[in-house]
Amino acid sequence: MSVPTALENVKSVVQPFEVNYLLAALEMGKADESVLRFLQFMTKLLPTKSVTFLHVLPKLDLYFTDIGQNMQNLMKSFDHQDEIVEEMRLKVAGYLDAEDGPLVHFSTKNGNPLEEVLQEARISGADLLVVGQRSGSGNHGILARNLVRKSSGNTLIIPEKSQASLKTIVVPVDFSPHSLRSLELAVGINRSLEEKAKIICVNVFELPAVFSYKVRHSYEALKQLMEEDRMAAFKDFLSPFANDKEHIEMALIEQGYGNIGAFLYQFCEDHHADLIVVGAKGHSKVQLLLLGSVTEKLLTLNQNIPTLVVK
Repeated sequence: MSVPTALENVKSVVQPFEVNYLLAALEMGKADESVLRFLQFMTKLLPTKSVTFLHVLPKLDLYFTDIGQNMQNLMKSFDHQDEIVEEMRLKVAGYLDAEDGPLVHFSTKNGNPLEEVLQEARISGADLLVVGQRSGSGNHGILARNLVRKSSGNTLIIPEKSQASLKTIVVPVDFSPHSLRSLELAVGINRSLEEKAKIICVNVFELPAVFSYKVRHSYEALKQLMEEDRMAAFKDFLSPFANDKEHIEMALIEQGYGNIGAFLYQFCEDHHADLIVVGAKGHSKVQLLLLGSVTEKLLTLNQNIPTLVVK
């Protein structure tokens, strides 16, 4: 009943965490406060060379070009890019140090926010895309999840209610190359911190439904067998991180009814996680990487914990 890790030919290479080019999408609303607060905290602790703040203005598509003066004035109100840039400068100035912090740039675009942010990330070669996530709205997290689905790079989602701290990092693990990359990034982040965080690697397992058959094992014995199997898998999985073992813990969750993502999110809440680092799984060879169901559920439920989706 061993766990297939699919890591036989995969080597772990932990690189020091460093962001060369960070692209942060601002909505010019309340959700930006949590984004700026976390970036202020992050750029003081982790090497970050350059940050570009991007706001996408709505674009009016009209069928008629022969319009009156009132309509022309209305359209001009949507094109005050200089004023928007100045507003961004004033907002960011209260959070990032212009002298000791990263290089800061500002940009505005016109059009569809999702398309423009993705295009800017692709053209600029941003190695980290940061976006805020509103809470308590009917379309909770839709833009953020769509960005993660279609982005080809790593994306950090900052919920509106999140706090800026890095004492506990949770990494969901299914012993796949995806979760290996997530742990590599989490360890890289931790190595860059002067005050090290606790990294909790958590695996959710499900007992097979065999109790309607004649089996030799009781529930307790079968559960113990599964836990021993997962711990053995953890031992192999964590072997490349021997130098960091004092900061890494292992945890197991038995899945009951429901999506694994729900169990993981409750675990993160119970253990006061400050950051979730989770891998995105690809399900299509035609489109860009899509989210796995576990990551999708985490992002849907999460209104409190910054989540870094690794691709």
